[in-house]
Amino acid sequence: MSHHAITLYKQIHPGQCQTLVNLGFKSLINLRFDDEIEHQPSHKSIQHSAEAVGICYAHLPIDGSECVDKATVASFAQLIHELPKPVMVFCGTGARAKRLYQCALISGLI
Repeated sequence: MSHHAITLYKQIHPGQCQTLVNLGFKSLINLRFDDEIEHQPSHKSIQHSAEAVGICYAHLPIDGSECVDKATVASFAQLIHELPKPVMVFCGTGARAKRLYQCALISGLI
């Protein structure tokens, strides 16, 4: 798998989904829980906007303050393998996305 097909990013908003399609993205993986911060878009609103413009959407919320467990890393790797590429993985700041990606890469799962 080409790791160039995976982009790690910060929070996106529903109104950005059409731009993401225009940039060529085929899938989104949202790592945020709803209501982490005030005025954060819900995962359902992002999912609705993504699917309306033809982007596949997955929600795999992980806590940014905890260690990432093996089951979560395996679930993430499975999504990476199954979803159409390129895929954008996002969280609040990009830190969780980076950590989860690195765990999957180091584990040899992606």
